Amino acid sequence: VGKRVRVTGSGRTDAGVHATGQIAHFDVETTKLTVDNFRNGLNSKLPLSIRCLEAWEADPRFHAQRSALRKQYSYYFLLGQVPLPHWDPLSWWSLRPLREDLMSEALSTLLGEHDFKAFQAAGSKTGTTIRKIYEVALTRELIPFPEALGEQSLLRVRIVGSGFLKQMVRSIVGTLKWVGERKIPPSRMAEILETCDRKLVGITAPARGLWLERVWYS
Repeated sequence: VGKRVRVTGSGRTDAGVHATGQIAHFDVETTKLTVDNFRNGLNSKLPLSIRCLEAWEADPRFHAQRSALRKQYSYYFLLGQVPLPHWDPLSWWSLRPLREDLMSEALSTLLGEHDFKAFQAAGSKTGTTIRKIYEVALTRELIPFPEALGEQSLLRVRIVGSGFLKQMVRSIVGTLKWVGERKIPPSRMAEILETCDRKLVGITAPARGLWLERVWYS
């Protein structure tokens, strides 16, 4: 835009996390660029791994982070006999079968307002660890692939909430994986929320399977 600006994103994500719906804003008093010219010009300078999908002129009071009402994250497990090379950077391959019914039972426990302190990364600093979860879903999505390889699919864990703590979704997903492998019962999720005991939480899922997919505003 011809001058130095400060860009603010809707939220931070860990290194390795993907985004298809990240929102950011910056303030500039004057510019000769239209929003379409800005988008096209920005994309000409960005690496292929990053793209500006759309640009808008927003109300001066708009703030990409503070104006956000809710966010949607999804985590993708790759299910099948072998990991697919082109999906490996985007998902977490599970060799063991996962009991989806048990995972759904544990996932539904998250609905509503809870203290998610136990799912927060160690050493994190935040004002409050209370968050509200509006929607959760566990769905399976088939991957079109040559029949010789057998059926391959993605198991999607979708969570919509008012906000998320650092590594909160990854810790939830790691706990769900243990539930799916029958290492712990589905009731463990409710126990964690009630006690806020970090020791009861499962492993932290790898960052590569997590996607920030949508941010809602008024």
